[in-house]
Amino acid sequence: MFIDFHTHYDRQLPNLINLQTFHVTTILQEVDLPNTCSLGLHPWFVDETWEDAWQNLEALASLEQVVAIGECGLDRHINLPIEKQIMIFQKHLELAESIRKPLVIHCVRAFAELIALKKSSKSSVPWIIHGFHKKIEVFQQLLRHDFYFSFGAAILSDRAPVIQAIANVPDSKFLLETDDQQDLNIKQIYDRVVTLRQVSLETLQTQLLETYHQLTRLC
Repeated sequence: MFIDFHTHYDRQLPNLINLQTFHVTTILQEVDLPNTCSLGLHPWFVDETWEDAWQNLEALASLEQVVAIGECGLDRHINLPIEKQIMIFQKHLELAESIRKPLVIHCVRAFAELIALKKSSKSSVPWIIHGFHKKIEVFQQLLRHDFYFSFGAAILSDRAPVIQAIANVPDSKFLLETDDQQDLNIKQIYDRVVTLRQVSLETLQTQLLETYHQLTRLC
């Protein structure tokens, strides 16, 4: 069994858990959702209708097929004021806590703010940084604060700083993803991790399946 923990594509294969992520709008309905998904308001797409979209997210979030909240988060590369981003992120956190589902996080140049929020919130649900690709120093800081990681296409490059993180991350603290890479197969990511961590594919599959169940069976 393979797990694509964060993808924007609906891939239905018998040996794949495909966690498709949706940016919730006012028109998204239960019928639009696949068997396994994650829902949130992505900071890139927050607009003047976000409060109505938020009400829809609250209505959909408790559905059985929704196994995580997000992606949501903080991004200093966009024009949306960071104060507003933090406010919306905190709403996601409150929702995730209330329904006992993990939080999938998009973070760009705002790790200090993110760590501060985690420390002050005393949150009990897992916080998972999706698409993590930063240097080992950032990784170690996040690990000390009990973050989880989802690694994707960045690990395919031999020059990527995240290679050190892959080699050192504990077995129970990470998952793998394809994100928005339509032509990327999750098995390519698994094969790369097998090489970097020097484990068998079967061992990696077992470890990640255990981690996935640990993170998504909180209720």
